[in-house]
Amino acid sequence: MKKYNKNFLVIGIGRFGSKVAVTLADLGYDVLAIDVDEDAIQSIARYVPNCVIADATKKDVLKELIGKNGIDVAVVAIGNNLQASILSIVNLKNLGVENITVRADEADHKELFEMLGATDVIIPEEASAVSLANQITSNAIVDYYNISGEYGMYKLEIGEKFKPKSIIDLNLRQQFEINVIGIIPQGGEIFMPKGQDILRPGDTVVVVGAKDNIDKFASFIFA
Repeated sequence: MKKYNKNFLVIGIGRFGSKVAVTLADLGYDVLAIDVDEDAIQSIARYVPNCVIADATKKDVLKELIGKNGIDVAVVAIGNNLQASILSIVNLKNLGVENITVRADEADHKELFEMLGATDVIIPEEASAVSLANQITSNAIVDYYNISGEYGMYKLEIGEKFKPKSIIDLNLRQQFEINVIGIIPQGGEIFMPKGQDILRPGDTVVVVGAKDNIDKFASFIFA
């Protein structure tokens, strides 16, 4: 399986966390999954090679696991243990992890987690775990919906350094084998695009295609 240059840490291997970890591994990313429960780790060991029985509330333990390479994105999926979630977020921030997505079982916890340094807080159902895994693999991906197998519909944000170009000049079908089905201008409403419509920095595009092709396009518009 192809590997990408992004390292992920998933803390808490319950129903949601395991789905996130396995989906990331299936997508070809390096994933470190940890939980204090041996049974939880055993349940995903065949799908996620790098999974460890460990306590993320212990800073020294987390520091040793992260190592010199660091972690690009951490997902705190503990959910049912507020204290453990809090300590994990604090430890991750202290260890220099910039992107931290946290699962919250209650909406009241959202503001607390954000104050502690979480960059994203979600109150999930299991089905949204696949969407989250796809979303956090790219700086450009805003949202994701699976259509069938490897094909999905993605909302992608165009990076600031992108040079404006029309859809027809970009030749996206030939270059990336994807279809643009919507454009959301910065501060505007979605519309169905034509070939002469211009893609600009800050716009959001809605595209359909295979995951590998979407990844290439996402790198192109967020370079």
